[in-house]
Amino acid sequence: MHETSIVNSIMRTLELEFEAAQLHKMSAIHLKVGILSNIEPRLLHNAYSAYHLSDPTYQHVALHIESTSLKIQCDICSHITDVENYRFICAHCGRPSKNVIQGEEMLIHKVEFIDD
Repeated sequence: MHETSIVNSIMRTLELEFEAAQLHKMSAIHLKVGILSNIEPRLLHNAYSAYHLSDPTYQHVALHIESTSLKIQCDICSHITDVENYRFICAHCGRPSKNVIQGEEMLIHKVEFIDD
């Protein structure tokens, strides 16, 4: 299950970015996960829950996952199209496009902290 390594990577990233005192005040992690990222949100939640068993430090930290839709930008007319049914066709000019601008990402979008 590669979601476990993704959770470990997320936590390492946060530990590199924030000081220990800040990490203890962390209350929520918000992720954006594209539908083409090959990440299943349910499995990511399960892996995050299992992470708490090995490191209860972050047991109070909620994980929120937002799935992002698939969007392309036409190389010819620059129109941005929401891809439906995996049809990579520009809605404006009708030409095919491989220029994916959203839907492949997995990123830490926001981190929330408890105010003192």
